[in-house]
Amino acid sequence: MAAKKKVKARSKKKADDLTQWGRTVLYAAISLGSFLCALLLLVLLLWKADKLTALGLTGNLYYLILLPLGLSVAAFLFGTMKSYARYTGKHLGGTLVLGGPIVAVAMVVIGGFCLVPDVTTFPLTVYVHGESGQDSIVLKNTGYVLIDLGLDRRREPIGDKGQAYFPAIPASFRGQEVIVLLESDTYEPANSGQKHNLDGTSLYLPVRKKSGRIYGRVQDEAGRPLLGVTVTGAGLSMQTDKNGSFELAIPPDLMQEEFSLQAVATGYAPWHGTVVANANETVVILREGQ
Repeated sequence: MAAKKKVKARSKKKADDLTQWGRTVLYAAISLGSFLCALLLLVLLLWKADKLTALGLTGNLYYLILLPLGLSVAAFLFGTMKSYARYTGKHLGGTLVLGGPIVAVAMVVIGGFCLVPDVTTFPLTVYVHGESGQDSIVLKNTGYVLIDLGLDRRREPIGDKGQAYFPAIPASFRGQEVIVLLESDTYEPANSGQKHNLDGTSLYLPVRKKSGRIYGRVQDEAGRPLLGVTVTGAGLSMQTDKNGSFELAIPPDLMQEEFSLQAVATGYAPWHGTVVANANETVVILREGQ
């Protein structure tokens, strides 16, 4: 009888050991699967970082990596190290005692959730330079760079190194193409209308001198328009039409702050003056005489 009891006890112990071993294997499988899942998400984060940032998913993905890692640690610790939590006291006024490894799990999950950075913006520096290259700084402490972010237009001044700094571009625009404009009296983008890809924290904007326009009308002292008056300026020349109107289109390489303008017509005294391109209409009055 005693022998039968011993055999039965051994069988029960063997069955308990097998059950315990099965649980250990199960916990190990869960731990390994969770770890591989976290590793896969980490590879995805590193491989497609620009796309994830453009979609604003970086902070969320960090936490998604944290969860399977926490599950992996929990399965391992709970299944093998028998981590425990003990509650003592009556109802909700008692004391919760966290045993050993469970504290580490709580720190990983809860602490990680609080410390995950919320990457919602990124800085951008736009370097303005001439057509000859990035070292050609043509604008210093003058003018503005403008960026259209959908319906939101950002505007920042150009500094002493030809740079305009935008501290907080929404992360959803990373990797997107945007229009970059220049606000200046003397320069304009070399490739007007071209979009720029925000694939980093800096971009370079080549600019050129603006083309100029001098326009106006010529009349006599009575206010009548004069036809065929020769108007000369910036090395260009033309004759007025029947309305006395003229317009000189000045190429960028001939642009200056001011220009000398001359109007000559038979029977009238020559007229000389100084004008500014791209300014208001110039009215020239010719007086009769030689």
